[in-house]
Amino acid sequence: MRHPIDPKVDCVFKALLGAESNRDLLIHFLNAILGAELPRPITAVEIQNPYNEKEFLDDKLTVVDVKARDATGQLYQVEIQLLNHRDLPARILYGWADLYSAQIK
Repeated sequence: MRHPIDPKVDCVFKALLGAESNRDLLIHFLNAILGAELPRPITAVEIQNPYNEKEFLDDKLTVVDVKARDATGQLYQVEIQLLNHRDLPARILYGWADLYSAQIK
């Protein structure tokens, strides 16, 4: 039987993977998706503020679906995108660069 709540709906997706009460689900999801790429399985995450604050006056405030940091300090950004918009590649690259630069020490 199909569940009446669609997990692909943005607010449902965020509630499933971005809520403290579902932290274990996020850990399981990340390990399932990234398992082969990870040096060791993720065992703990801290869910982060999904807002990417503006650095300059002209910047646009961006919000991601889920942002989390694991026990090693690695940041993860989880997004669901159902439609392929013209600007999607640039948006993905910007999100990656923002996340990557936040981890540079």
